[in-house]
Amino acid sequence: MTRTCLLHQKAFRRMEDELRGYAAEVDFITMDDEGVFANGFTGEPVSQPVPDMVFGNTDFFFGPKVRAFFRFLIDLPDLDWFQSSAAGMDNETLQAVHAKARLYTTNHTQSEAMAEWAIWQALDWLKAGRQHRAQEKEAEWHRIYHRDFIGSKWLIVGYGAIGQAVARRVKALGGLVTGVRRSGGTDDYADAIVTPEEMGAALRDADITLLCLPHTPETENMADADFFAAMKDDAMFMNLGRGALVDEAALIAEMDRGKPAFAALDVTATEPLPEASPLWRHPNIAITPHDSSLTLGTFVRADETFLANLKRYLAGEELIHLAPK
Repeated sequence: MTRTCLLHQKAFRRMEDELRGYAAEVDFITMDDEGVFANGFTGEPVSQPVPDMVFGNTDFFFGPKVRAFFRFLIDLPDLDWFQSSAAGMDNETLQAVHAKARLYTTNHTQSEAMAEWAIWQALDWLKAGRQHRAQEKEAEWHRIYHRDFIGSKWLIVGYGAIGQAVARRVKALGGLVTGVRRSGGTDDYADAIVTPEEMGAALRDADITLLCLPHTPETENMADADFFAAMKDDAMFMNLGRGALVDEAALIAEMDRGKPAFAALDVTATEPLPEASPLWRHPNIAITPHDSSLTLGTFVRADETFLANLKRYLAGEELIHLAPK
């Protein structure tokens, strides 16, 4: 029986050579940025596709027809397998797709680009990047005291794929890592692993604290006034998880009192971040628009995850990163 797979036109073009090997088993239908469906190989329009499989990736998620894409999925009579390029599904729409699909698989390869974001932000802060750039702009020559990366103490809250990818890089550069995860245990790239209940001492001692957690009722606003008050005056705070992890008003208030010294946020409670938000204008907060994973390598690695699972799916084998029901 021939299967039907829907994927974005851009993803199909990236993988066209590999997908030709499955052309006898799978009809590949694409959707473009105009919302038009077509046969991937021939380009012929397809009016009412009914896919068994869907590869939902960043081409869709950040594209102009994201709402139409998800409406199409929710309206399908059945969906056998959905491969997501995202690691989690705290988004309500993804939860609805998870409920519909018989099989739902995730992807964790975006952690590599996100880890590089964390190292970039940390190095820029430790090496007084903002101050140096300001001097350069004004053609001023004043030596600036800055800090070592080697020996810096990192607290990584949420020691999953992203946290581990960050830890590998931190250790390679000579930093010290304490990871926080519910199961505790050990890890080759962490000097210590503690549970959330045990992280108080590490928070007070950390030079850099990074959140990599999903948003759940338990983690919402976990970074509150008490959390920030416990940090060192000269510490840095970063969030790569979800904006809802942080009480943003408390962050600003505590920073105005002197700690943490700096914050870098790739996610915020409201996205896009409103122009009126004081986060934009705080002198010691760096904002990026939830794009830490937005690299060509992230697209390619997500494609590779899909291809690996497609091979397994067609062979009747267990899929990798299968989300439990």
